Amino acid sequence: MKPAALRDGRRPILSAAARLLCAALVLAGAAAFLHGVLLGDPLRAWRALLVNFLFFAGLAHAGVALSALLQVTSARWARPLERPIEAAAAFLPVSGLLLAILLVGLPAWAPWTAEPADARRGWLDLPLFAVRESAAFLLLSGLCLAYVRGAEAERARGQRRRRLLAPLVLIAFGWVQSLVAFDFVVALDPHWYSALAGGYFFTGSLLTGVALLALAAGWGRRPLGLGDRVGRRQLRDAGALLFGVATLWAYLLWSQYLVIWYGDLPEETAFVARRMRGPWAPFTWLALGLAFAAPFAALLGRRMKASASGLSAVALAVLAGIWLERFVLVSPSLRPAGPPAPSLPELFVTAGALGAFVLCCARFLERFPAPPVPPAGQDD
Repeated sequence: MKPAALRDGRRPILSAAARLLCAALVLAGAAAFLHGVLLGDPLRAWRALLVNFLFFAGLAHAGVALSALLQVTSARWARPLERPIEAAAAFLPVSGLLLAILLVGLPAWAPWTAEPADARRGWLDLPLFAVRESAAFLLLSGLCLAYVRGAEAERARGQRRRRLLAPLVLIAFGWVQSLVAFDFVVALDPHWYSALAGGYFFTGSLLTGVALLALAAGWGRRPLGLGDRVGRRQLRDAGALLFGVATLWAYLLWSQYLVIWYGDLPEETAFVARRMRGPWAPFTWLALGLAFAAPFAALLGRRMKASASGLSAVALAVLAGIWLERFVLVSPSLRPAGPPAPSLPELFVTAGALGAFVLCCARFLERFPAPPVPPAGQDD
């Protein structure tokens, strides 16, 4: 089925069949969640919603934060790729809806609502929790949307505004993602504490944004109409950035693990042991392999960085690895004794979130295409 042309004659990002498939996935995901909450296994349904909120909301914020980072560092090589990663901001309204549902359903899924730890009782007070998370989400999302809103007719003024907002976006991104880590991951285990959890978590979110950048450079040239604006230089630089951030994420993971192992405190080691031994261990090692081992091995040399298909495959592996890492962070705390593998309804919820993300990004790129930039050089 050929896609109908847009008003300005440009070709749509998604074909009619692809739009229909994404819409069907969204409806199936919503139906699976409602069925799980009302008729099936409520905790599994809430778990799926929480995992996908952590992943896709983090990805939506990370796309803009990475664009702000490129702006601050004056990375001209990435200018053709800024608009594709900024398109992730179109998912922020959906992320806000997911957050609202999670906050309304807190008593149904959050274990600390029934038995809060004494040391966290005041911090996890339900009204304070809801107000804190809502305010933090609105702050970061507002900054992200203000950063992205560079009117095409006022491009020079838009660039000045982006230069002013970029540092604020980066500061808010690190703070809000750290807050999310402590409230939605650490708080699930009443006995676990980690001062490094926030930095580790927001670095993982930033890694998804870098993977989205690499995916746009490798796979998105033709679908996104980037054409000759993305060449071997953009591929290699995107691959090098993906390699570096994946290594940084693994370094923070190791730093956290080393301190816990050396301290050998039961309240710290139990959290790690539950995920590295028994039925959860394969998921933990698979997440580590996809998010770190795969990009480290593949992107260590130059050949894979210059390959559009190879870089795209590595980027998809990283995205899958971070989603699985979010699943491993959350699931054993919510249901330690349950079967580890995601159920079919949980996979439908994930597919629905993915379909909504693709639809939002495609709509954004169709309304706000990338501004013209000079063609990319084909040599280093």
